[in-house]
Amino acid sequence: MSRRYATIFCLMTTFLIPSFAKAQNNPCNPCSKKGVIFQVKDPMGRNSVTFKSAAPLEDITGTSSQITGYISFDPDKPDMGGHGKLTVPVATLKTGIPMRDEHLLGAEWLDAGKFPNISLDIKSVKTIKETKSTSTSITYDVTIEGDFSLHGMTKSLTIPGRITYLQENEQTKMMMEGNLLAARANFNIALKDFGVPSPEREMLIGSRVGGDITLDISFIGTTAMAMAANPCNPCGEKAMNPCNPCSSNKK
Repeated sequence: MSRRYATIFCLMTTFLIPSFAKAQNNPCNPCSKKGVIFQVKDPMGRNSVTFKSAAPLEDITGTSSQITGYISFDPDKPDMGGHGKLTVPVATLKTGIPMRDEHLLGAEWLDAGKFPNISLDIKSVKTIKETKSTSTSITYDVTIEGDFSLHGMTKSLTIPGRITYLQENEQTKMMMEGNLLAARANFNIALKDFGVPSPEREMLIGSRVGGDITLDISFIGTTAMAMAANPCNPCGEKAMNPCNPCSSNKK
């Protein structure tokens, strides 16, 4: 190697390597954590969240199929964990009785007008244990750590769950395009932790509604929509992305 090319090589090493390292930890990139993005949005309504209140006088079960969000998880490197966010509009919760639904969404209960969404902000996926695998799928039991928000209040929770990664094949295409991530979790919350119901209403309901609510979440995310609706890059793949406040506008 000539002295001239050696000098050029040293300059490239000096400037490019730090730039690459900086890109890997770019504070302008909210999804800088590595992983595959699985978009959660099923127009067929097969994703669901179900809640159940068990009380001496009445059991109440409700559901919503309007779960949206994303999960970031690398099936090739499961030990890296994952993160994501799921959202359910309060107004989509149904219990089977219209009048009861109206009360549920009212100001004395979930107050959908003031607090329109229920969300789970997944901070990490830990305790990943493989339970089953085939040539096109692999299943893990996991522990999820995240912030659950309801009625304008947020609590940190540790949630057991199960996820299955499925490579796209003719069978999975019948359900949804792309590689899929199916997930399920079941956990309890205490209504009083989220200020539900209002103190005045709590004195009136007695034992009609249980203080603890059981939640069951089941959904499938796909990589097929991730490029078009990637929450980490809302403008898609563009070299000079106008949505990236840290990108260069130079052409």
